[in-house]
Amino acid sequence: MEPRLSHRDAKALFFALADEELPPPQAQAVRSHLDGCDECRAGWVRYEKTVQRVRQVERERAPPALTSMVLNRVKRERRFGLRKLHLAHTYYRFPVEVLIPLLLAAAVAAFLVMSAS
Repeated sequence: MEPRLSHRDAKALFFALADEELPPPQAQAVRSHLDGCDECRAGWVRYEKTVQRVRQVERERAPPALTSMVLNRVKRERRFGLRKLHLAHTYYRFPVEVLIPLLLAAAVAAFLVMSAS
């Protein structure tokens, strides 16, 4: 028998489900939850539509000046870690399906900056 997921756990896995990065048992657990939960299924439909729209956007390279400015800002902010993002979550109560990709993006950006140094 597969484990039952809470609403919060199911929503937290939306990004991995959309990218087909979940192991089959976990993906099945999320899909089972979505089959039985109208609230989460509606959230998944909205999330999936958003992901599809973002994937359709034409990619462009940022101008070098903007890239340099962003990297310098990341280096400056790196010493504060994710504290500011955590505080923003506490104050604004971002939904977890928004917060997790932001945290992952911040972690990837920090890694890229550290590896480029």
